[in-house]
Amino acid sequence: MNHLHENLSLFSFWGLNLALAAVTVFVVVYVYKNNAIGDGKNDIVDDLRRRSVAVYLAAETSLSVIISHELRHASNEIERLRSMSRVMFWLIIAMNTVVIGLLLIGYKTF
Repeated sequence: MNHLHENLSLFSFWGLNLALAAVTVFVVVYVYKNNAIGDGKNDIVDDLRRRSVAVYLAAETSLSVIISHELRHASNEIERLRSMSRVMFWLIIAMNTVVIGLLLIGYKTF
């Protein structure tokens, strides 16, 4: 029975280390990706919105109005997807925090 406790303790110890490493790598990659895109990502949405207004104001045909609405819709979709990716990021961090907590409890118990 003591051998089982040692194996569980070792498993929870290495699981904890691997989970911490995975979370660290995930956060570093996420931050790097967002900083690599950095300034340009907000410019895309602002640029689409400015173009939408410019096309709408210069609208001489119904096609220009349609293009303006499509540009506005594209900028709104980009914003929606960004907010969803932020939520997913924090959900993944929360999930890994729970796993790390369970492994810590397992390590201390066994």
